[in-house]
Amino acid sequence: GVVTGARIGAFSHALRNGFGAGARLVAPICQRRAMSIDGAESEEDTHELMFYSMRKPATVTLKEMYAYGQSSKNSQRTLLLAAQFLHDELPVRLARRARELAKLPFGLGDTSSIKGVRKLYERSFFRIRRFPKPTNTQLEERFSEMLDDIKTEHNGVQANIARGLQELSEVRKDVKRGHGVFVHDGMPFDFGEFLDRFYMSRVGVRVLIGQHVMLHHPQKGFVGIIQTECKPSEVCEHAIEDARRVCDTTYGVAPEVVMEGALDLVVPYIPEQLHYIFFELLKNSMRAVVERYGVSGDLPPISIVFAEGSEEVAIKVSDKGGGIPRSGIHRLWTYTFTTAGNTSDKLQEMSRGGSGKSIMAGFAHGLPLSRIYARAFGGDLHVMSMQGHGTDVYIHISKMGDREVVLP
Repeated sequence: GVVTGARIGAFSHALRNGFGAGARLVAPICQRRAMSIDGAESEEDTHELMFYSMRKPATVTLKEMYAYGQSSKNSQRTLLLAAQFLHDELPVRLARRARELAKLPFGLGDTSSIKGVRKLYERSFFRIRRFPKPTNTQLEERFSEMLDDIKTEHNGVQANIARGLQELSEVRKDVKRGHGVFVHDGMPFDFGEFLDRFYMSRVGVRVLIGQHVMLHHPQKGFVGIIQTECKPSEVCEHAIEDARRVCDTTYGVAPEVVMEGALDLVVPYIPEQLHYIFFELLKNSMRAVVERYGVSGDLPPISIVFAEGSEEVAIKVSDKGGGIPRSGIHRLWTYTFTTAGNTSDKLQEMSRGGSGKSIMAGFAHGLPLSRIYARAFGGDLHVMSMQGHGTDVYIHISKMGDREVVLP
């Protein structure tokens, strides 16, 4: 979203004024007892989670993150105040997601995979809550290490959510699923809408943690995880290499990719998020082209055009893979739709290959998550398809320095 200059984020307020006793309410119960790190296992745990889940997340803008990252280079106090902010803020965001997972209808929250995700969020919540508020450099460094560990523990959340959907389909035959909506006894539940909120929040948590952790490991040209002069065409080149390698492994061939336009443009951005978007879109385009023309055919190249406007950067990814029907466009965003085979088979394939193995397609999360990543930083992603010819995907990237983009 975008906020006006009149709206002051709680984050920048904390950096200016510190965290006094009245900065935020603290659950009294937490001051009287040692906290579990295995998830909510008692009535007290449940009450504590509920207390935090009812609080609203603070407003944090990417411009603020960038500014505090720059100031932290010369100020240990700034880094310490930022750690105190995260110590107070992250439990709110984690508790809200844990509560939403617990409230999922039709038994979805009771599948082993979804329950595992909820327990993971609860465990992360209690790990932060039982850690003392960082008041010196040593505590801050230990806190940063713990956050890095939490971020790593959450790497498998996306796959576990997909497994949970598959488990529900196998166990609850009375629950009908279509276009991202689950229906039981005539009662609909839009799971796609829930996942949009869940993944948008997840992006926010991972960016907050990643930014703080990487300030302890400074890289030239970066402020935390934000690259000061990110060149989208350069990020795209790496994604092209990765996508062609996966495509070649799967089919034995891979189409060429041609980039054109404003290849030298730079913008402050998080290259990791941009790489994910490019990688997912290129995999889709390459698969469509290869499956249309065959492994022994003359594969038309994929085109990527870069353009810079006054407000944003726009990128178009075009393929001649045959396109999809206009009536099916909305199904692309449902998290349960894939044109590339059974999701269960793909999950098993990923498990056999280990967490580091990339699959070509069939996971059903790539395109909707790409849109989430684009929107999380003030941009967007649109698909235009011409059945019988191919598909164009438009990526819009907000210029972080020009607008107050609020972190989800």
